[in-house]
Amino acid sequence: MRGFTRSVRQIAVCVAVLLAVFALPVNDALAQSYPSKPVRFIVYQAAGGTSDVLARTVGQKLSDSLGQQFVIENRPGANGILAMELGAKAAPDGYTIIFGASPTHAINPGLYKKLSYDPVKDFTPISLVGRPSYVIVVNPAIANSIKEFIALAKAKPGQLNYGAGGSNARLGTELFNNAAGVKISHVPYKSNSQALTDLMGGRVDLVIEPLMSALPSIQAAKLKPLAVTSPQRLPQLPDVPTLAESGISYTLTPWAAIYAPAGVPRDIIMKLNGEIVRALKLSDVIARFNSLGFETQSSTPEELGTFTRSEIAEYARLIREIGIPQEE
Repeated sequence: MRGFTRSVRQIAVCVAVLLAVFALPVNDALAQSYPSKPVRFIVYQAAGGTSDVLARTVGQKLSDSLGQQFVIENRPGANGILAMELGAKAAPDGYTIIFGASPTHAINPGLYKKLSYDPVKDFTPISLVGRPSYVIVVNPAIANSIKEFIALAKAKPGQLNYGAGGSNARLGTELFNNAAGVKISHVPYKSNSQALTDLMGGRVDLVIEPLMSALPSIQAAKLKPLAVTSPQRLPQLPDVPTLAESGISYTLTPWAAIYAPAGVPRDIIMKLNGEIVRALKLSDVIARFNSLGFETQSSTPEELGTFTRSEIAEYARLIREIGIPQEE
């Protein structure tokens, strides 16, 4: 009986060893053959938006290097919630990736009481992509400088308003309210492009907008740039001061990143990370990003995971301090 038991144990050990040995190359083989079909690339903005253009730029490089199409799927609406819900529920097989950003993965958790996705648990980080530049713009008839605008807002408390089609724009303007000691009322929009249209039409008074989407109207003299929210002046707008130069003590430093659904095999994540990091170092990609007022910045998956968690905590603190009420 002892011999039988010993034999059973020996067989069990052998089976376990064989399973481990045969399992070793599975992930490697999976990563080597990946991708074997087109990959869906979910973007939370409409076609033509900053995130859409950046995702298409990176997606094309991934298509070139990996030999399969990375197909952009635009799912705008609800501050990125619709796109993130879709991405969180996708199969964890590497054939869906998600273009996320500070609104979707850091600001929304502080703005909503019950968010329908968990930006940490429902996603696997892949890599940071970069940081955009934002500019404060007004209708040219309103003011010629940030100091003039602040004086006007203080002379008309609660009478001026701002348009915001996303979390970055809303939080950025509320930070401006707090730092400048003014009260500009929030007018929500489905997209920042709609807010800009109403700004040019005189229906709102101020918008904080990504440089890429505001620059054409600035160049056409349809909008007046008052300040940039970045720590330094922008080469595209060298005469426009920073908020710090204007005496406003805050900077808005949004970011963008690429994630996958939770559970995607690590070998696939690392393969995607390597290709994204490589793409972000290409001179034409850097030039394209810079032309949009965007600085490229990559990371490891672990760095992005740590960064995402720290940003969630930081934005939650800011939202509480400013007193923005949470939405249902």
